[in-house]
Amino acid sequence: MKTSISTILSSLALLSVLGFATPAGAFNPQHLRQLLQTKECRGCDLSGVSLKQIDLSNADLRNSYLAGSDLEGANLSGAKLVRADLSNVNLSGAYLVAADFKQAFLTGANLRSADMRQTRLSFASLNSADLSFANLTGADLAGASMREANVTGVDLSKVVLNQTTLPDGRTSPRRN
Repeated sequence: MKTSISTILSSLALLSVLGFATPAGAFNPQHLRQLLQTKECRGCDLSGVSLKQIDLSNADLRNSYLAGSDLEGANLSGAKLVRADLSNVNLSGAYLVAADFKQAFLTGANLRSADMRQTRLSFASLNSADLSFANLTGADLAGASMREANVTGVDLSKVVLNQTTLPDGRTSPRRN
């Protein structure tokens, strides 16, 4: 069941009316409202937010801070997450086809069973990430770091690995 944007906006309005304070280090409610209304929120603080199963296809979240957020089952296909901080984010079962995570921080991220076909992850940090059973067919991991990442059930033979740091610490060969 997809989370509706109106449901989330209604919840935010209710929390504002009731006077709930935003805890230190938590997401900015105005940034969340902007994202849900426009699908664009560059440099936003969305840390710790829960957006399970939401449709954020083609969203622009470049340079945003989403550390610790829950995006389980979300649709981020075609989204721009260049240089975004997604440390310890939950993207298990997410639809990330053709998303752009160039230079993103996905350290400790849960990407278990995510659909990451044709995803751009060049120069991204995937250290200690759980990529188990993710579909990475056609993904670009050139220059990325995957040190200690869990790649159980992942077919890396159909992935661009050019100077990529692999889970065991070895670097894949340079390809011209």
